[in-house]
Amino acid sequence: MIHRYGLEVAGGSELHCRWLAGRLAARHEVRVVTTTALDYLEWANHYAPGESVVDGIPVTRHRVDRPRSIRRFAALSERVFDDDEHTREDEIAWVEENGPFTPALVRALAHMRDVDLFVFYSYRYYQSFFGLPAVAARSVLVPTAEEDAAIGLPIFHAFLRKPRGILYLTPEERTLVHTASGNASVPSEVIGSGVNVPAGHAAVDVAARFGVTGPFLLYAGRIDRNKGADRLFSYYQRVRAEWPEVPPLILIGTAALPVPDDPGIRHLGFVSEEEKFALIRECAVLLMPSPYESLSVVVLEAWAMGRPVLVNAACRVLEGQCMRSGGGLFYRGYSEFADALRRLAADAPLRAALGASGRAYVRAEYDWDVVERRTESFLEGLLAPAGAYRR
Repeated sequence: MIHRYGLEVAGGSELHCRWLAGRLAARHEVRVVTTTALDYLEWANHYAPGESVVDGIPVTRHRVDRPRSIRRFAALSERVFDDDEHTREDEIAWVEENGPFTPALVRALAHMRDVDLFVFYSYRYYQSFFGLPAVAARSVLVPTAEEDAAIGLPIFHAFLRKPRGILYLTPEERTLVHTASGNASVPSEVIGSGVNVPAGHAAVDVAARFGVTGPFLLYAGRIDRNKGADRLFSYYQRVRAEWPEVPPLILIGTAALPVPDDPGIRHLGFVSEEEKFALIRECAVLLMPSPYESLSVVVLEAWAMGRPVLVNAACRVLEGQCMRSGGGLFYRGYSEFADALRRLAADAPLRAALGASGRAYVRAEYDWDVVERRTESFLEGLLAPAGAYRR
C-alpha cells in the first residue's frame, strides 16, 4: 500500500517499496495497491485506474479524487506546525490535504479478506493514516519517518501504536518513532534496504556522454528545499568564492527550485539508472545535504560504488550511517562543510579509504539477501501462532 508506484517513480520510499515487493514476490504472492498519481506535488492523475502489471507484480490503482492544493496545504501546515492552539481536526485536515486523497482505496481494504498482511508505506500519507486502522490486526507499517515536525503531531502518536508490526529502515528511525509515540511495545525490525547496481553503468563514458572531466562533486536526487538543496547551493557558492579551484558541482534529478546560474554548478536533469551509477562511480565525493531522511538510498549507492560521502549531520540518520560505516564525513554548518570539502578534495587516499569502508558496510548490512531474510523472518513471526513471535 503506497501513495504512488511505477517504473517512473524514483522517490526513496517508493523505490524501496518496488524493490522489496520484487524480492518478496519470488516466494510469496504480492499485490500492490496504490493511486493513479505520478507527480508528488499535486498528485495529478497520471496512470490509468484499475488493474495493471509492473515488473511482473499485479498493481491496482485508485483515482485521486482531488489534487493537492499547494496554497491550502501551506496554510494548513502553518496552522498545525506554528499554532499551538490548533485542533485535532486541523491535523486530520492536514493529512487529507497532504493526500493523495483516495477514499475509494481505503474503502476497498475491507473487501480484501484473502490478504494475510497489508504493508503500508509512509505514515503521513492518506492511504496509510486512514487505511491502516481499518485492517490494523493484519497491518505492517514502514513509516519512513524523518526528523521533521510531522512526527510531533499528536494524531500520529496513537496511529503509530496501531500496527501489528513495524519495519524500520535505520536504528535512528526506530528511536525517533519510539520517542515520539511511545510505541516500543509494537513488534518491530530494522531491515534497511538493498542496493541495485545496474550492470550497464560500466559501459557509460561520463566524459563522452556529459562532457564531465576531472574531479567533480555530485548531488543526486530531488532538487528542493526539503532535501537541503538551497543550503547546498549557498554553501557551495561561498566555498567557490573563497577557493576558486573547488571541483564543479554536478546535479542530477528533477529541480523543484531554481538552480543558480553559476559556472561551477551544472544541472544534468533526469538521467537513466546506468548514467546515474556511472556518474557516482566517477565522482570524487557524493554530497547529501538533506536534514530529513529515514534512509538515503543514494548514500548506500555511493558506498556500493566505493565512493565517499559528505552528509548533513543535522540528520541523525545520515550521521549514524557514516559513524557505523566509516564511509564518509559529516558537517554542522558552513565552516565544517567547507573544511570537510577541502580535506576530501585534497586527500585521494582518504577518499579511497572512506569509499572502501562504505562498500564493506553495504555488503555486510545492506545486501538484498540480508534485507530479504530480515523482512521474511519478521513477517513470518507476525503470522505465527499467538505468543510465538519475539522481537
